[in-house]
Amino acid sequence: GAMGSQDFRKYEEGFDPYSMFTPEQIMGKDVRLLRIKKEGSLDLALEGGVDSPIGKVVVSAVYERGAAERHGGIVKGDEIMAINGKIVTDYTLAEADAALQKAWNQGGDWIDLVVAVCPPKEYDDELTFF
Repeated sequence: GAMGSQDFRKYEEGFDPYSMFTPEQIMGKDVRLLRIKKEGSLDLALEGGVDSPIGKVVVSAVYERGAAERHGGIVKGDEIMAINGKIVTDYTLAEADAALQKAWNQGGDWIDLVVAVCPPKEYDDELTFF
């Protein structure tokens, strides 16, 4: 059926990050649950990983016309914290890529991604998270 705007939410309400993560893992982060409809391809590129200088898995690109872009809730720089309920904060890039592919290709109409939203660039200089 047609997707009414009332059905569409970028972020799932009522998601409690503390139910999944330790306070240390989410300190200073804006953590959100995204439920992305599986249509076509996800078209999300990742970089980083626990063994990289970044120290976490982040989105390196969101490609045009992919499911991630159509969803609209995920952008370059966002940290990927969990994929379908599996915490990936200690994953290497290869592990995170594999987990993402597996989650996308297994059954179900949706993929659940928990992301830590990248802070807007203009605040980078003033804000320091400890």
